[in-house]
Amino acid sequence: MSLQIQKIYQETAKTYQIHKLTGDSGLTRECSWVQLCEDIDTVKFLRGGELVITTGLMCERREGWLQAFIEQLVRYRASGLILNIGKYLTEQDISENVLAYCAQKDFALFTIPWHIRFADIVQDYGKRLLLAQQNQLNFEMLVRGVISSSCQKDDYLQALSGGMYPHTAFRLKLYELRRETIQESEKQFIVASWKRMLNHLRRPYLLFFQQNYLLLIIFHKNPEESFAVSEKLLAALPKEAAPQFCGESQIHMEYAGLTEAYQQAEAALEVARLTEKPVMQFDDIGVYSVFFALKDMRTLRKLYESLLVPLLRYDEQHNAQLAPTLRYYLFHMNSLQETARAMYAHRNTVSYRINKIKEITGADFDDAVVCFDYMLAYYVGDYFKMKDIVEKQE
Repeated sequence: MSLQIQKIYQETAKTYQIHKLTGDSGLTRECSWVQLCEDIDTVKFLRGGELVITTGLMCERREGWLQAFIEQLVRYRASGLILNIGKYLTEQDISENVLAYCAQKDFALFTIPWHIRFADIVQDYGKRLLLAQQNQLNFEMLVRGVISSSCQKDDYLQALSGGMYPHTAFRLKLYELRRETIQESEKQFIVASWKRMLNHLRRPYLLFFQQNYLLLIIFHKNPEESFAVSEKLLAALPKEAAPQFCGESQIHMEYAGLTEAYQQAEAALEVARLTEKPVMQFDDIGVYSVFFALKDMRTLRKLYESLLVPLLRYDEQHNAQLAPTLRYYLFHMNSLQETARAMYAHRNTVSYRINKIKEITGADFDDAVVCFDYMLAYYVGDYFKMKDIVEKQE
């Protein structure tokens, strides 16, 4: 919903006789505002994302001024630069080194002739940007309202269906970053970095922070269309912007599915944490998806409480590790050796714990059905933790 330089350029190049010199990849940058800037010392006051216009008034024909000016713009994350050519700057001032640097940094560089009134450009672009930003904020507010299941959910859904927003298949993704506490300036940097990559998809999307997650909705032309977005983001983003885990929903066709999509992505994210897999789709979370579809939790609760609660209580009272030991044991095919290796414990220690578990539960772990029941109970416990159903045992 926000504006990329490419869209502004395509729609206004003829009107303002804008000539693109370099920085094709930089055209996918988000444009947050348009800013007249003449003094290299004032570049540091940019917030990031500005499309800058300059006449070169302060260059005073100093050699290397333009190169230094652009380097500062790149440093402070401007999205591009328009040079007003004719009086203070000429074509000869744009050296091969300048063009090479802009190409290297994917920084979009344009020129306009002197007779073009840049005040008209500032006014025109300002209106476009304000409208795009308002649409973006409205879209974000409506989506937040739907996924929060507020009392106005139906009103939000009706507004989303009004025709202003994309109406195609979509998938919702939740990303958990590596740090819980992120400053607002860092959030802006992260969102800008992600948008640079996402813009190459040439598909509508919505990206914003939701609680401690970064929420991404990508719209598809059809339900079968997919993008390996999560893996690319994990691999290519700067360390400070890279997520640790990602959960993805199923494909949904209508905005009425937003709440379910968010819950699916949240469940997949929890499973990603549990299994320590960077990316997990809801379709791949196995038995957890069955739990997710159930409305009556009583049978699951009874299974969990009858099999695992005695071990959990014993662990709390005696500072033992019977419950985790049994889990490792069952999921390592009842092998004492593999369980000991996985838990970094001595084999005799594991053997003692398994015997204690048998004493407390009376279970025969040579019986495949018994083992299945206990493994299922562990899955149920994981699911309850995801949904905050089970309180910590006393």
